[in-house]
Amino acid sequence: MAAKDVAHARPVPRHDDAEAPARPPSRPSLDVRSIKRCLVALLVFASLAMCYLGQEIIVPLLVALLLALLLSPIVTFLEHKLRVPRFLGGLLTTAAVVVALLYGMFSLVLPAKEWIAHAPATLQRIEQRFSDFRQPIKQAQEASKKIEELTQPATSTPPVATAQPSLLSSIAIGTPRVLGKIAAVLLLIYFFLSSGDGFLRRMVEIAPTLHEKRVVVSIAREVQNEMSRYLMTVSLINFGLGVATAIMTALFGVPNPLLWGAVACLLNFAPYVGPACTGVALTLAGFSAFDTLGQALMLPAAFVALTTIEGQLITPTIIGRRLALNPTVVFIWLMLWGWMWGVVGLLLAGPLLACFRIVCQHVESLRAISILIGGEPAPAAAAEKPA
Repeated sequence: MAAKDVAHARPVPRHDDAEAPARPPSRPSLDVRSIKRCLVALLVFASLAMCYLGQEIIVPLLVALLLALLLSPIVTFLEHKLRVPRFLGGLLTTAAVVVALLYGMFSLVLPAKEWIAHAPATLQRIEQRFSDFRQPIKQAQEASKKIEELTQPATSTPPVATAQPSLLSSIAIGTPRVLGKIAAVLLLIYFFLSSGDGFLRRMVEIAPTLHEKRVVVSIAREVQNEMSRYLMTVSLINFGLGVATAIMTALFGVPNPLLWGAVACLLNFAPYVGPACTGVALTLAGFSAFDTLGQALMLPAAFVALTTIEGQLITPTIIGRRLALNPTVVFIWLMLWGWMWGVVGLLLAGPLLACFRIVCQHVESLRAISILIGGEPAPAAAAEKPA
C-alpha cells in the first residue's frame, strides 16, 4: 500500500514542458559577413595605397610582366619547334625588343622634335583662324582687366617673376631616370621569359595534395594562355590601326606619317582617352598642313571613322563577347589608374583590367567580379574547377 502511495505521489511531467521547443542559441554580437566585408574593403584600400606609394617599383614590374606575356609565345615556339634553349630564346627575344625600341626611338624622335617645335606656330595659326569667334571673348577680357586695374590700390607691388626650368634642363634631368626604368624593364622581361614555368613549379610544390596540384597547374596554364592570346590580339589590332593611320596621313599629304601611326598604335591601348588624344593631335597636324578649315578637319574626321570601325566592328568580331568589357567599368578604371600613375596608368589600365577579368573567370570565388566587369560567365568546364 505504501509503494502504491509513493508511485502515485511521483510528479507527472506536464504536457507543456514535454512539447516546449528548444530555445535558439544566442546570436553573436557581430555578423561574420559584415566582418568579412570590412576586411575586404580594408584589403582593397591597402592595395590601392600600396600601388600609389610603390609605383616606382610596381609600374616597371607590371610593364615587364605584360610584355613577357606578350612575347612568351615566341619563346615557346623557339623552344618547342626550333629546339632553342629557353634562356637563349629569352635572350634573343629581349635583344630583338631592344633593337626594335632603338630603331623606333631614332626614327621617330626627330619628327616628334620637329612637330613639338612647330606646335606654337600651329596654335597661333589656329587662333588666327578662330579670331572672329574669339573677338567677343577678347573684348570681355579687356573690360574685366580694366575694371581690375581700377579696383587695385595704387601702392600694390608688382608680382615677382620666378624662373621656370627650361625644357632642355627638364629632359636632361629626367633622361637618366627614364633610361634606368627602361633597363630594369628589359632585365625583368628577360628573367620572366627565361624562367618559363619555374614560378608555376614552386606553386605546385606548395599545394598539399595531388588534386590541388593538378588544379593549380590547369588554372595557371589556362590563365597564362588566355592572357597571352589577348595581349597578342590587342597588340596586332592596335598595330593595324597604326598602319591604317600612317597610310591615311600619307594620302592626305601630312608630314611624318610614321609618327602619327606610332602615336595611334600606342595610345590605342588606353580605351576612349587614347583615341581622343590622337584625334586632338591630328587636328593640330591638319591645321598645320592645310590652309582651309574643311581640309584641316577632314584628317581627324577620317581618324574618327577608322577608330569607329576598329572599336565597333573589328575588335568585337575578333575578341568576341566573352572578352568584352563594360564601358562604365573601363572608364572608372581609367580614371583610377590615370590618377595614380598618370600616362603610364592610362596605357596599362586596359590590359590590366582584361587580364584581371580573365583571372576572375577561372577562380570560382571571383566569378561575380568577372560578371560585373562585363564578361560572360566562364565555361562549365572551367567553372567547376575549384580555386
